[in-house]
Parts: sequence; C-alpha cells; structure tokens
Amino acid sequence: MSTATPAAPDDAFIGASLGRAIREARTAKKLSMRALATAADMSQPFLSQIESGHTMPSLATLYRIATALDLSPSALLPAIPEPEPDVVHVSRHDAGTWVPVADVANAATTRVISATSATQASVQEYRVEPGQYMNDWFQSDGELTVYVIEGEIDVDVEGQGRWTLAAGDAIAYPGALRNRWSARGDAPARMILAYAFAD
Repeated sequence: MSTATPAAPDDAFIGASLGRAIREARTAKKLSMRALATAADMSQPFLSQIESGHTMPSLATLYRIATALDLSPSALLPAIPEPEPDVVHVSRHDAGTWVPVADVANAATTRVISATSATQASVQEYRVEPGQYMNDWFQSDGELTVYVIEGEIDVDVEGQGRWTLAAGDAIAYPGALRNRWSARGDAPARMILAYAFAD
C-alpha cells in the first residue's frame, strides 16, 4: 500500500492559477476589469492584483467575483492534484493554505481539504478564534452541509430561520439560500463544510 502524499500546491501556484481563471472568465464574458470590479464591489487595482496572482482573495471576495461572473466559486479554484495511479488522497493537518473568509483584518480562516471535479464535491475546514469575524452572507449553487467539530456557532438561512449548533451537530441546506455563520461564546470553533456542486 502506498503511503506517499502528493505535494500540495503552494501559495504562488494557487494565486497564479486563481488569477488566471478569473481573468480568462472575465475575458470570455467580454467584461472589462473595471466592469467586473464594480459588479464585485471592489476596486480595480485590487482586482488587478488578484488577476496577476500577487494577492490571494478572501473567501467573501471570491464569492463576489464568481457571482459577478455567473459562476460557482469552485469553477475558479485550481484542482488539487490527485495521486496517480493511486486513487486515495491524504490531507494532512498542517497542509493546505488558510485564507480569510472576509476582507477584514481579524477574519476567521478556511482551507480546502479536498476538491475534485470527478467527485463533484469539496470539503473545507473553518476555524474561528474568539473575536474573529465571519459574518458575511454567502450564496452559491449546490448543496451545503456544515458539521461542527468544536465550539458553537449560529447559522442563519435567509427566510428559513436561525439555528445554534454545538460540537457534533450538523445542518444541510441549498446553497442558493443566502446564509451566514457566527461564532458563539468565548471558545474557539471549528467546522467542516461539505459542498456538493450543482450539475
């Protein structure tokens, strides 16, 4: 049995690949950089930095860009290389790039654990330290399942209600419904988001 772990893509590769995907999608839709920046509620220089691979966007920014391009965020993310000829992917606890969930100084962070086009799904880990921000509204295609590993969070699903989840609890809902999470209390929180892409 193979125990080798394929090298994870580094920050430079992810930033360059993401920037190229955004630029190609914008060009395909015949949008100027100014038009996309306006639609995504960001400055043109910031978008230029992202497209050139010099800046890694936060999760909230990626969602706004994808929405402006009429794409799912996953369509812009580079695929994590899969081992060949093995079919097993091991994600180590210290692997992956942690990115902020919002464009604020004290934002909670997330990393992609697994994402492949073959399975039409992705799995992300979120961690929130006391006082960190994670209260942006999100909306996407597909189906979402949130599982709390540690701590407590509130989940708001627009038009449906609010639920408090503790360790071991899970919630599932369509990504098309606007949703947001917020941490409760003074303890850290960790969650897993399983995201099934829409066909």
